[in-house]
Amino acid sequence: MAAETVAEFAKAGLTPDGLAIAVIDLTDTTPVSTLPAGAYRGDASFYPCSVVKLCFLAVYESQKESGKFADSPELARAVHDMITVSSNDATGLVVDTITGTTSGPEISDPREWERWKEKRNAVNDYFRARGYKDVNANQKTFCEDAYGREQAFRDGGKNRNRMTAAETARIFQEIVMGEIAGQAFTDEMLALLSRDVTGDKPLEEGELEDARLAGQSLPKGSRLWAKSGDAYDFHHLVGRVALPNGADFVIAVFTKGVKSVPEVIPRVYEKVAAHFAARRLPTE
Repeated sequence: MAAETVAEFAKAGLTPDGLAIAVIDLTDTTPVSTLPAGAYRGDASFYPCSVVKLCFLAVYESQKESGKFADSPELARAVHDMITVSSNDATGLVVDTITGTTSGPEISDPREWERWKEKRNAVNDYFRARGYKDVNANQKTFCEDAYGREQAFRDGGKNRNRMTAAETARIFQEIVMGEIAGQAFTDEMLALLSRDVTGDKPLEEGELEDARLAGQSLPKGSRLWAKSGDAYDFHHLVGRVALPNGADFVIAVFTKGVKSVPEVIPRVYEKVAAHFAARRLPTE
């Protein structure tokens, strides 16, 4: 499937190294493994763009459930906008809240700087404790660029956000299966990630358009929960797909070099969905 997709879009600029796919089958709800059911370059690191906001959502809900901070209408509004319309301004408030750090001028005192960096790595610490190996989610997202301590923390580009398709799919799986937080907070996350994939409305810009395009490649009656990201020459979409035949799976598609070719990600979703749609499930 991956080779077919690369061949189909080769003339548009897609290369084997510019694609990564990970799929986890959720149809059997008994968790037996956190490993993807299938992957193509699933362990390749990519700049995740706004997909990293899944990490911030997970930690926010986990910390809120544990009572680490008191939620507020303004914080809830920021989380909503971070996930539904991928607002970078909203994301800044969420990151400040879950890490106890703020942006600002460079910090000259070495000990204070080390304390700031340690606190900002709270999201990484959370995922490392869960066994993740290649998630770096310690940077805010910006519409233009980072300044002051945020730019210094990038360490000349060596400390940029980083994720793989396989571990991104795993995060989505853990959200769906209630492994990040209890039922009430899991329901909150799924409500924010739910996407309208019907074709009777005009497409919108950005986050919602990405999900709609992929959703329209799925069998009629499918449901989709998703988070997309695009920046520079990267374009990604991770989602949970529920098909009319009862099949249920998570799929993460990462691409590089074909941001201006919107058909690539929907094609992968279409091919994977066709595989699951053709399966005969025990309940059928």
